[in-house]
Amino acid sequence: MSHAAPPPSATLKGGASKLPPWKTPKSSVEPPVLKLFNTLTRKKEVFTPAHGRHVTWYNCGPTVYDSAHIGHARLYMSIDIMRRVLEDYFGYNVHMLMNITDIDDKIILRARHQYLFAQFADERKARGKGLTREVHTEVLEYWKNHTARVFGDAAAADWPKFFAMAKDQKTGVLETDYKFNLKLTQAATAYDALHAHAVPGDEAALAAVLEASRDILSPALDAVLGHTVTDQLVFRNLASFWEADFMSDMEALGIRPVDVLTRVSEYVPEIVAFVQQIIDNGYAYEADGSVYFDTRAFHANPTHTYAKLEPWSVNSEALLADGEGDLSTNLTRQKKSPADFALWKASKPGEPAWPSPWGPGRPGWHIECSVMASAIVGDKLDIHTGGEDLAFPHHDNEIAQSEAHFGCDQWVNYFMHVGHLHVEGQKMSKSLKNFTSVKEALAQLKASTLRMIYLQQHWINTMDFKPAATNEAVNAELTFKNFANNVKALIADVAANPLPFTGANDYRAGLEDTLMQQLREAQDKVHASLCDNIHTPSAIAALLDIVSKTNIYTQAVEARKLSPNPYLLGKVARYVTRMTKVFGLTEPGEEIGYGFAADNAAGAASSGDVMPYLQVLSKFRDEVRATARNAATDAPALSRSLLEQCDTLRDVHLAELGVVLDDRDAGRALVKLVDPAVLRAEREKKVKREEAKRIAKVEQARKQAVKALERLYKGREAPSAMFREGGSAAGDYGQWDADGVPTHTAAGEELPKSRRKKVLKEFETQKKIHDEYRAATAAGAIDWEPLRVELSAAGKTLNL
Repeated sequence: MSHAAPPPSATLKGGASKLPPWKTPKSSVEPPVLKLFNTLTRKKEVFTPAHGRHVTWYNCGPTVYDSAHIGHARLYMSIDIMRRVLEDYFGYNVHMLMNITDIDDKIILRARHQYLFAQFADERKARGKGLTREVHTEVLEYWKNHTARVFGDAAAADWPKFFAMAKDQKTGVLETDYKFNLKLTQAATAYDALHAHAVPGDEAALAAVLEASRDILSPALDAVLGHTVTDQLVFRNLASFWEADFMSDMEALGIRPVDVLTRVSEYVPEIVAFVQQIIDNGYAYEADGSVYFDTRAFHANPTHTYAKLEPWSVNSEALLADGEGDLSTNLTRQKKSPADFALWKASKPGEPAWPSPWGPGRPGWHIECSVMASAIVGDKLDIHTGGEDLAFPHHDNEIAQSEAHFGCDQWVNYFMHVGHLHVEGQKMSKSLKNFTSVKEALAQLKASTLRMIYLQQHWINTMDFKPAATNEAVNAELTFKNFANNVKALIADVAANPLPFTGANDYRAGLEDTLMQQLREAQDKVHASLCDNIHTPSAIAALLDIVSKTNIYTQAVEARKLSPNPYLLGKVARYVTRMTKVFGLTEPGEEIGYGFAADNAAGAASSGDVMPYLQVLSKFRDEVRATARNAATDAPALSRSLLEQCDTLRDVHLAELGVVLDDRDAGRALVKLVDPAVLRAEREKKVKREEAKRIAKVEQARKQAVKALERLYKGREAPSAMFREGGSAAGDYGQWDADGVPTHTAAGEELPKSRRKKVLKEFETQKKIHDEYRAATAAGAIDWEPLRVELSAAGKTLNL
């Protein structure tokens, strides 16, 4: 856009007719840039998308055959947080893809197990004869065959002996021990049920034995009858059910829906074509109807490298076997190399199958992600994410087959792996009874609390899910919520009670200027943290710190009987709210706030609708309290009654409506809107605390009364009698003075000075408490009952 030069009349007399030179400003600091830890290089790399502000991102989705647990929640919530930061904070346009693995060995086995067990159980129950000898023997035989196959013939022959020896057996390899313990528990549960119910038994006994034996019968039946399952819906229905369950959990966790969701079953033709291209490129071969990737041929090409992520794991037989699946064992003879992996698997009887040039079969596990990602975004991915356990062989195989297909040397630019989740230092496992599903977790914690737990742990590290982490997250949430409520209340209070003009500004040294500088520092820390591999723990810590400093500011202002600067308070609160929205912790529409409306059981009232009315009510209450305080000298009863009514209005009636009145030293209450359920819970806690204090006070008074009675009880004895025969302090004394204080021993020896001094002191003490006793009896009868009860509780008797 061009601008015409100003006319001569517009310039200063004798001045120049052109603009003076302008200097390009230079920043005093070097701003940080976003770096992400790339598993491909094992270090943080500057993030540079291939297409400017557009980012292609593929995340490995679930294999749907069981319920999602808190480990899954950690993975998908962490990915969701990272995505939100890139989209909502850094402003990238992210194209997010995720797959659903609905064809897999685990799904096939689980579906067959459920189908065959249900068929077996339904047939036995339909007979209507309960637990017969025939059924008991049948189940026991299945148990013996399964136990012999898993633990050996000796275990099946004498289970009690084997179990006693094996239950404490440890290899030191955690994964091995977890699986062994799980199988041991399953076998023991079935064995105990078979021997706990008398035969013949009723329908309830049959149901109990079948259910207890489910984990044994299912694989045992599959070993014999698995090949007979031919209905494809058996597999599809299981995957469909658990996919819906997973998606429901993700919605409950507040995870942003992906832009594209793919299923393996919908991409089989594309998978066949993709595999054929790899064969044509010379990197795969067919064997007995299956197709395997040729890792040696691939690695021999100087432009390719196999196992870019974990080259040290290439010879791990356990990882290689796990990558091929439970139904693909004993296939090494078909492979050219042990590291070769299945791109296409020939289907056996009892497995789903699709047509292909190599015969009926199904996709291998690794090929699905390469095909579906490529079908959507082409031959290059900016980001690929998943759990760290998938790095080898799954992700390494994805890279190899994709680069073999496209003839490229770098299919993914940034590979990022989320760390594992442990429960109190141990791997989560059903056998250890520390397994928590997403639904179970959400029954105990809000989704935002679970998200906060994960935010306070860096996504790349293994995290420990333990009570301390939960408490830290709950406290952080409470801090953010209270801060938002306080700031909104302070801003509303200033608006409702404008200060008279004084000529002084409200941007004061040591107050507003300090807070503004602290806000800038917090913003810099948050930005630097997010640039540093999206380090959310540091970002959350910086936000909590600016909240704390803002609270200190408001306290300092109130202590000086000044009014806070509402504009600066709002600026801080809007920034904190914005960041909690970025992290998925706060309702998108909130300008100042924390959390979600759905988290409030009854819901706090809308500040815009009710705040003007509450301000009027609060002012009326302030005036009543001031009047009551001023009348305290002249009319104490009236003053006390008015103040009690003001407290009842605050603590009971308004609290039930979700209104908090914070009384301040200046005399004007601060009005806040809070979830009524929270206020009721706080009131109940307060009542319990006060009741506990009352009980403690009563108990303290009782103990003091008992102690006083013990002293009076002891004071019943006259001091003149205490050292004589039968007295409480009688001894080997032979002579006494006129007051009854010993002077000589029974042998006629004068008491030593030290002993004489001691008995005199005892005499004076007894004289004092005896005088107290006499005074008490003179005042009336002494109630000895508290002392009697105390002694009776100790098995003693009060003798009066």
